[in-house]
Amino acid sequence: MKPLLRVRDLVVEFHLDRGTLRAVNRVSLDVYPGEIMAIVGESGSGKSTLAFALLNLVPPPGRIVEGQVSFNGTDVLALRGDALRQYRWREVAMVFQAAQNVLNPVMRVVDHFLDTARDHGLTNEGEVLAWAEELLRMVRLEPARVFSAYPHELSGGMRQRVVIALSLLLKPRMVILDEPTTALDVVTQAYIMDILNEIRREMNLTMLLLTHDMSVVAKIADRVGVMYAGQVMEIADVDSIFYRPRHPYTVGLIHAAPSLLGDLDRKQPIPGSPPDLINPPPGCPFRPRCGYASARCEEDPGLHVIADGHWVACHHWEQVTHHAPVS
Repeated sequence: MKPLLRVRDLVVEFHLDRGTLRAVNRVSLDVYPGEIMAIVGESGSGKSTLAFALLNLVPPPGRIVEGQVSFNGTDVLALRGDALRQYRWREVAMVFQAAQNVLNPVMRVVDHFLDTARDHGLTNEGEVLAWAEELLRMVRLEPARVFSAYPHELSGGMRQRVVIALSLLLKPRMVILDEPTTALDVVTQAYIMDILNEIRREMNLTMLLLTHDMSVVAKIADRVGVMYAGQVMEIADVDSIFYRPRHPYTVGLIHAAPSLLGDLDRKQPIPGSPPDLINPPPGCPFRPRCGYASARCEEDPGLHVIADGHWVACHHWEQVTHHAPVS
């Protein structure tokens, strides 16, 4: 099967007073039709910047300096004007981080749908409203109540679901979800994950999920990419990531994930802090925090395949177990 989204050697840099910060560092990955691909990593790992780059929407002072982004065979980074506008939202939509706060506080929910439709050339208001009502029911909201409401009249979880419905208005082939459950209680998080899974099946939708929450990844993802310091450390199917991880950072994330069940004393936060991306360490960026680190790790391991569909950027991947040490 050909990938719907193909990213190769993507580099995004921010030129700051203190120097150049490489927020996305030669990232390569594929997303296949109909799957949910999760990108997981600590805050600051480059997940959101990667998402903006996929839409060719990196805010200044950032810029894409190298690499390729191809969607269904189209060179995204070469799109300009109306072609780029149509790609955004019609082909690939995005639910931004803290999405419940992106709604215009002085506009009713129905006006958000109508404005988005008009902006993309949909003028049949009756058809737009009928589809919007169906989408709201799909995310388990009552259109009669929600359409006339202003954002402040809805709970955080309801606003989040409104934005998810809004992202589907133009029937995109792929939706990028940046931390879609942040700031929501665990019950609402689980509820929204169930809704997303149902929508994926009903609409045959492709999803790219960006999160730091390993429990969300385990619940919903088909494949997982692990990011650290702007780089992809490991890519594999969800079972391999949780039961056969081959990068020490992946293991650290799994062991640090909190749970409502089990012994919290057994959780082990990854010691140390992510590197300064303006002055990163040579070679593997995880080396200062890794229990397997050696002199060889001062050389870039590169992302390489170790099994069918399983990629890892580690010199010592064969030694890594589910209980890999950290520094």
